[in-house]
Amino acid sequence: MFFLLGSGSGSPLEARQTHRGDLALIIIILAVFAVILGIAFIVYMRIKSYYKSEQYIEKERNRKTKYKDIQKLTKENNLSQAEAAMLWDICRITQCSNILYSVKSNLEVNALFRNAYNIMKEQNLFTEPKIDDFFTCLFKLEMIVAQTKKVLSTRQIPPSSVIFYISDAGEQYPFTVTQNQKDFFTAEIPDFVYTTPRRPPLLTRSRFTFKTSDGLSYNLITRIIRYNEGNDGKYYMVLSHSEQLECQAQRHFKREFLETQCSFKAVKVNPDPKKGEQKYSFSDKEYQGKLTNISAGGCCIQTTLPIKEKQHIGIILPDSGIKETLVGIIRKTRRLPNGKLALHIQFLDIPLAAKNRIHILVYKYEL
Repeated sequence: MFFLLGSGSGSPLEARQTHRGDLALIIIILAVFAVILGIAFIVYMRIKSYYKSEQYIEKERNRKTKYKDIQKLTKENNLSQAEAAMLWDICRITQCSNILYSVKSNLEVNALFRNAYNIMKEQNLFTEPKIDDFFTCLFKLEMIVAQTKKVLSTRQIPPSSVIFYISDAGEQYPFTVTQNQKDFFTAEIPDFVYTTPRRPPLLTRSRFTFKTSDGLSYNLITRIIRYNEGNDGKYYMVLSHSEQLECQAQRHFKREFLETQCSFKAVKVNPDPKKGEQKYSFSDKEYQGKLTNISAGGCCIQTTLPIKEKQHIGIILPDSGIKETLVGIIRKTRRLPNGKLALHIQFLDIPLAAKNRIHILVYKYEL
């Protein structure tokens, strides 16, 4: 039996009509598909527009925080499990609005945490570990907000800010910004710097450091254009603007700057304490010093004694609620313009209760 390829029962005219019918059907299907795609695109654009609308943003801002919001914040900012759990507790207890919008302002962040602290304290929900998690989480959120508002130019430094000139010897001298213009900014220079060889040379690359209101520290390099003596008898320097700013790595805890008396004493370290022995023993003799800043991680003390770096030291903080003598190690010493020595101290093996009292002192909360 033989089969002839291409043979058919219909005429060529019928074949053309069938082909035209198939083509018309295909065109109709494509047209319907195009209409469906067009409708889908219009719907998509309307949904997209809605999610960007003020109406949607306002709705999202005002709704209660959900756990998925905490998860998103945790993922984007590398919060620890303890910090995420504490933040979720805070949001649940306060019934706060969407935390994803609250972290855009440190005023809102601090208001939220202060409200939560008062509620948790009243309901006896705090333990020492939870207090530590609470303040660690607060500081982390403050830094998240600060990172979104980085300073890119000296034009962003507001008047009344204190910038510190860093000498070649590493000494720091405070200058107060008095005005910030489009082409330059001006700072008051203290007499003890202007009238001595400490005065920075003109038109050379000079190093400065400053801290923003949100707690970020910056190093910057700029040039001093000229010095002026004001009608008020004070000395001023005019500086060129600079974009050479470097944001410094942050500490793990917020610091509080103060001027209060403290005491310290020598510490002897037992590197291999036996059972019943103490790792640290303290000298009976106490020395007076001035506490100039403190955080849960360390402090700075001014003294006239010529103490060297890497020595252990015992710190006594009166009127702080801390009864223990805190053990620290001197990481850095810095000679001050007044002739005193600034001891930059890192706490070692600090008891959790003492650490929390420092948290409370720094943030000015009630015990």
